Amino acid sequence: MTFQDNEILLNNLLIQMARSFLQYISESSPWVAGDAVSDEAQVLVLAARQRQDVADIAALLDQREHYIDFGAFPTEYTDQQFLSLQSVMGGLLRSHASVCEKISNSVVSLRTAGDAEAADLLTTVESHERDILRALKEIQKSLTEQSAVLV
Repeated sequence: MTFQDNEILLNNLLIQMARSFLQYISESSPWVAGDAVSDEAQVLVLAARQRQDVADIAALLDQREHYIDFGAFPTEYTDQQFLSLQSVMGGLLRSHASVCEKISNSVVSLRTAGDAEAADLLTTVESHERDILRALKEIQKSLTEQSAVLV
């Protein structure tokens, strides 16, 4: 893998994160019951944390003078409008677990290629994203508990 390949890998990962389902959901304002407003607020905070990780990757690419492509949201997300936060949580968890796995695989690829700087950055990013995944699981649990009380 060449240095340019490393930067392409970083930019592809940046796109995955910048246009993740978490980012889409944070922009689409999913419906929540009045007692779940704090869950929605937590999702917005988690999306902001992910945007900071995207900014850190972008800063490395910028430092390396690599063109940065932020991509576009996948078209399959457009069917996820006007839904409740609870109804999209399963997809959100699967999507975010996939992002975490891609970061993990990228760390291995970058270490193998000898790009310690990028691998170290992504190791930190992976830790942040796994924290987000744990938080999303807690939100899902909270939403499930709240819906059980309503029944």
